[in-house]
Amino acid sequence: MKTENENVIGAWKLISFELINKTANNTFYPYGKAPIGTLIFSSDHYMSVAVMADNRENFNGESIRMGTDTEKIKAIETYLSYSGTWEIKDNKIFVTVLVSLFPNWTNKEHFRYFQIQGNNLYFQTPTFEQGESEIFIELSWIRI
Repeated sequence: MKTENENVIGAWKLISFELINKTANNTFYPYGKAPIGTLIFSSDHYMSVAVMADNRENFNGESIRMGTDTEKIKAIETYLSYSGTWEIKDNKIFVTVLVSLFPNWTNKEHFRYFQIQGNNLYFQTPTFEQGESEIFIELSWIRI
């Protein structure tokens, strides 16, 4: 029988990314209903994740730096990535973020509740406040 670590190791394809507002009792899809993403957990305890909307618009030019402010804002709003080291403790996956598109996460530890069922991996963030609402995020992955 595999350990939790062995079950998590590998590459995963994103199936769904849902932001759930517990206060308003509704669900929002920040990357659309068909998001694209890859999650990789290595056996040496490094991880990397990238998530994006499926309908991202191309820039008019070939350089990110030469893009317009509007193009850059849309690109950031439709993409998320970070990588770092990982470990499992108390049925949670803890990640110490080494690099991130969102600078506030760098050098911080985050955790996700997780469950593996067959070839599926399910994540849930802890509940957090956004304005006057209580929010959490659920992600579903399938092994590649």
